[in-house]
Amino acid sequence: MKIKGEEKAVVSTQSTGEVVAVKTEMMKIKGEEEKLSTKILELEEQLTGILNGHLPCELHGEALGRIHKLCIGSVEQIMRLFEQLDSLQTSDQILRQLKRCNVLAVQKLLDRCDSLMEKL
Repeated sequence: MKIKGEEKAVVSTQSTGEVVAVKTEMMKIKGEEEKLSTKILELEEQLTGILNGHLPCELHGEALGRIHKLCIGSVEQIMRLFEQLDSLQTSDQILRQLKRCNVLAVQKLLDRCDSLMEKL
């Protein structure tokens, strides 16, 4: 018997504990994203300062090499974030949407690193 206007509730196959665990892991990843974003911003500012002549020419090679090394480390951290996001499994639609948003944010970080590497 169906009552007019009645909607079926979607039953999640995950327990509440699993949902909380996935959400907690996503929040940790989001925190790492923010740290990486700050680190990349600092590297971008350093490179801009070097390119604008705020560093003597004889120190450019050393400074650019350091920025390159830090940028490579950032790319490795970004790839780890992708792996962590990829390992998260959930059937909850809200968490899946949050996961998509996190993936897009991490992709933007990778794009920023790529553009920084091109400037080097």
